[in-house]
Amino acid sequence: MDWIKTIDWPAWIGTLALIICFREGAVWLMTQLNHPELGNLVGLIALLMTLLVWRNVHKLPARLVDTNNKIMKESAFAFLPISAGSLIMLVQMGKEIPLFLIVMFISTLIPLWVYAKMAKRWL
Repeated sequence: MDWIKTIDWPAWIGTLALIICFREGAVWLMTQLNHPELGNLVGLIALLMTLLVWRNVHKLPARLVDTNNKIMKESAFAFLPISAGSLIMLVQMGKEIPLFLIVMFISTLIPLWVYAKMAKRWL
């Protein structure tokens, strides 16, 4: 239980609250504009733009950067159930598989790649 004492709880709670607030705010905004499916992407872009502007005015706190790195490393396991569900769905889709794969590629891989490039260069 010593690892619990070494965790920077205010940084974790603040980082998670920042991510959740941007995501939920973007989902709400995009729902008002009749495009709730774009909420996650708009939230990610808004958070990145905010962090880029903040970085140009002030230095990003090291606690925020460290916590974000840990969240990104640990969150990879969250995608395993989604991957299994996608494989089951692919088997049942038949002729719609190419369209599904194109949508999946555009909506997941490209934004993640852009985020990684931006984070590596500017954060």
